[in-house]
Parts: sequence; structure tokens; C-alpha cells
Amino acid sequence: MRQYYTIFAENKLKTLLLAFLPFYFYNGRMKERPQQVYILSPVRQATSEQTAIKDRHVQKIKDAGDEVFNPMEDAPQDDPTGYNIVMAELRALYKVEQNGGRVDIFWNLGGKPSEGSRVDLGMTFALGLEYKLVTVFNKENPTGPQVAYKIISDNAGQVSKLQTMLANILISNDVVIDWDIEMTTEEEEWQRLRLGLALGCLTRNPNLKIRLGELRGEDPSDKKSYPKVMREIERRQNEDIPLFVL
Repeated sequence: MRQYYTIFAENKLKTLLLAFLPFYFYNGRMKERPQQVYILSPVRQATSEQTAIKDRHVQKIKDAGDEVFNPMEDAPQDDPTGYNIVMAELRALYKVEQNGGRVDIFWNLGGKPSEGSRVDLGMTFALGLEYKLVTVFNKENPTGPQVAYKIISDNAGQVSKLQTMLANILISNDVVIDWDIEMTTEEEEWQRLRLGLALGCLTRNPNLKIRLGELRGEDPSDKKSYPKVMREIERRQNEDIPLFVL
């Protein structure tokens, strides 16, 4: 009889432990495991006011015991080409996907349009991530093409075009992306979104080749840029050097 109760107690303990695996103690309270949150926002073009608003949101996430990846702080922004920044962001977004997290978006409709926000959005969609639009800056004074914002706002036509573009990349082995240094038209905005989709697809198909096509405009040698990122990707792929470790 004593052996029966011992086995019963052990099984009961195992059941309780399994029930509480998704939880942990934070500040003396039991809560679900930390959620992974990626902050999608302008970096180079962000104003001090926009950065302050975003930083307050980031702190709230941390105060709740969740984990946050803020590219402005957590990606190597001093990287001379931008390659390591992009790879750090891709790894972080993949981690969000693996842990059932989300992407919090701070979108700037005005000022100089953010290329990085468009590329990040493409990666977000390629990975099928949940996202939340937290704040829209300069809503009353939009500038430049706004395809990405229409996608975030669930514009059926633009979302459908993005899905078709993603489907084509998923069945491809080679993606060639023409690039204009300036982003002033919708076609040029789609270049950024397509690069993001291709980068996200690398997590599904590590053998996917990404190459820079026709480059229009001058790419200064002393500044990081997406053409430099694509050239570095192509160089590494040609030399069989791993792009990143997931």
C-alpha cells in the first residue's frame, strides 16, 4: 500500500510540474513564459521624440518580464556595411517565430522614408509573424511611397501582391533584386519589401541565392547600405560561407 501511495504521489507531482512548465515566477508572481517581442521602427531617421516614445514602450515590455529585441540597441549599428545588422535582425525575428512572439510596429509616415522598416516588414511577413501597430508618426504629414503602410493596414490589393511575391520566392532558388539608391516611388519601395521577403525565406531555404541586380544611383563607399548587404550575401554564398547560425 505504501508503494502505491509513493507512485501516486510521484505521478501527481509530475502532472503538476507539466502543468506549470509554461509558467515562471517574475517579481514574486507566477506568469507565462516571457514573450519575445521585436521592435520594428525607424533607426537612422528617428527623431529624439520618436525614440523616447519607443523607449518608453520597450521599458513597459521589459517591466512585464518579457524579452525585447530593439534594433537600435541590440543590433550592431556601427557595422560598416550593414550586413551584420541585417543578420542580427533576421536571427531575432526567427527567434520570435520559434517562441510564438510578436512584432510591435512604430511607423513613420513622414520625413525621409525608412528603408529598414520596409525590409523588416518583408521579413515579418515571410516568417508569418503576428504584429501590432503601436504608433504612427507624422500621420497628418505623409511623405514618399506608402505601400508598406497600406500592407500594415490590411489593404487587400497590396497584401495580395505581397503574398504573390512571397509565393514566387518560396519556389525559387535564386532571387535577383534590382535596386534604386533613392526610394521615392512605389516600385522602389517594393524593392525593399522584396528583399525582406527573400531574407525571411532564407530561414526556410538556406540554399536560396540572393543577388543584387541592376543598381541605379551612387552607393557611397563609406556608408552602410542594402546593396552592400546583398553583395556580402552573394560573396558568402559563392564561397560557401554560412550566412548566420539560427
